[in-house]
Order: sequence, then C-alpha cells, then structure tokens
Amino acid sequence: MLLFLSRLSELTDRLVRILLVPFALFTILIVFFEVLMRYVFRAPIITSVELARLGFVWSCFFGATVCFKRQKHIQFLFFTENFGRRGKRIVQATVDLLSLGFFLFLMVKGIQMAEAVEPTYFPALGWSQLWLYLPLPLNALFMLIHTIARLGDQLSATVPPREGHKVP
Repeated sequence: MLLFLSRLSELTDRLVRILLVPFALFTILIVFFEVLMRYVFRAPIITSVELARLGFVWSCFFGATVCFKRQKHIQFLFFTENFGRRGKRIVQATVDLLSLGFFLFLMVKGIQMAEAVEPTYFPALGWSQLWLYLPLPLNALFMLIHTIARLGDQLSATVPPREGHKVP
C-alpha cells in the first residue's frame, strides 16, 4: 500500500510538472500578445483577460502543488531546528495531519464552489466558470495524495520491520 501511495504521488507530481509548463507559457504569451495587439496595433484581443486569468490560476495552483511535493513552501524551520530527530518527526507528522485536514476541507469546499459557479459563463469566452474554480479541488486532491504518501513514508520509517519481512 505504501509503495502504491508513493508511486501515485510521483505519478501525480510528474503529471502536474508536465501541465505546469504549457499553462505558464500560455499565460505569458497571451498577456504578451494582448499588450502587443492593444498598444501597438490598437486591436485588443477581447478574450485575452479571461484566458490570462484562467492560465494564471491554473499555473499558480500547479506551481503550489509542485512546491508542496518538494517541501519548498514557506516553513518555520527556526522552530524545529533545536529539536532532536524524534521531535522533528513528531512536528512533521503533526503538520502533515493538519495539512491532511486542510486539503480535505479545500477539496470539499472547492467542489462545492465549482458546482455553484458551473452554470455561469465567462462573458467573452462563453465557457463555464467551472474552469476557473476547478484547480482548487483538483490540486487539493494532488496535495492530499502527496501528504498521505509522506505520512506513509514517515510511519514506515518509525516502525521497525517485523521479523522475516524485508524493508522495501
């Protein structure tokens, strides 16, 4: 089970990293071309603001997921640097358990928000605003997977193997 969770976390991370680049690149390009069209050619692209907003939101959430997986987000390391190895593990497990609850909350509320805005549309694009809110529950799910995998790794590192069982 732990191996499955670890592989799922890695697969999810790979997928998100693959999607992050085109979304970020798309956002940069659409903003660049909008500025070019608006101020140089005096012919603005009507849908550019909505497209840029969508690309930016998706890129931000994908980026947050990538950072979370690598633990590159803001952390209060000065708080735990004086703890021993066991103390650091306890704090990390506590933070992961709190994160687990938070990501579950984000996923549930994100689904509710996405369902609430699904019948509304972007004026210029005509697309459902569901696409603007979908990154919240989706990336909360990805972070939930990473958290569960990390908790599993921590638990397997603290529990000694039973006699006759090999450590993977």
